[in-house]
Amino acid sequence: MIIVAESQIAIEIYSRPSLTQQIKLNSEYTKRVYQRYFKSVVSALYMIDTILYIIGEKAHIELVQAAVSKLIESCSEDLANEIQRLERLREDNGIDIFPKYSNPGHYDIDIVSPQVSQFVALMMQMDNVIQLIDSLWLSNLLPNEKRADAEYQWQRRIQKLARRIISIRKNAYSEAQKRGISNEVEIAEQVLKEKGVEITTETEEVDEAEAETEDA
Repeated sequence: MIIVAESQIAIEIYSRPSLTQQIKLNSEYTKRVYQRYFKSVVSALYMIDTILYIIGEKAHIELVQAAVSKLIESCSEDLANEIQRLERLREDNGIDIFPKYSNPGHYDIDIVSPQVSQFVALMMQMDNVIQLIDSLWLSNLLPNEKRADAEYQWQRRIQKLARRIISIRKNAYSEAQKRGISNEVEIAEQVLKEKGVEITTETEEVDEAEAETEDA
């Protein structure tokens, strides 16, 4: 193992702000997305920012960050529309209570970028959608098959988004390779790990994708 002093890095690993947010995810589907993808997404977003900082071109930075935000916003809008539709259906049928869950997940999230905050909000929206679907199912307004299909499709939608974000990280790294600065990226990644930042490797991301294929 080669130990590289921080002073050898071509860029300064700057002091990043972060927020800690406590979230509660009720449904098994949302918990599954969190457990399988959240660390990889945060790692990807962290490394995207780091790689873009090394590349250092403002126009390129803004283009990539806007692309990530647009992906998340598009999914968020679809979830918001689904929430409105399900809430109207509940209201039309006089349903005003939410189900309780026997094993919700409680998580402390480090918000290290606006995009991480967006993704956390997205998971909360997904959890809300699942709760609304479950309330209709428990009220005998949604059959088992439609409930299972709806919840599974939303899980797949968020998983697909997560994989897109991870692929943007890989594209950013490929861009760094083309520019001949992949060594700087690897050194920066090592320093981040030494500072306690959880960086997911591409091997772990491949393992997750294979696990998802087995579940399908």
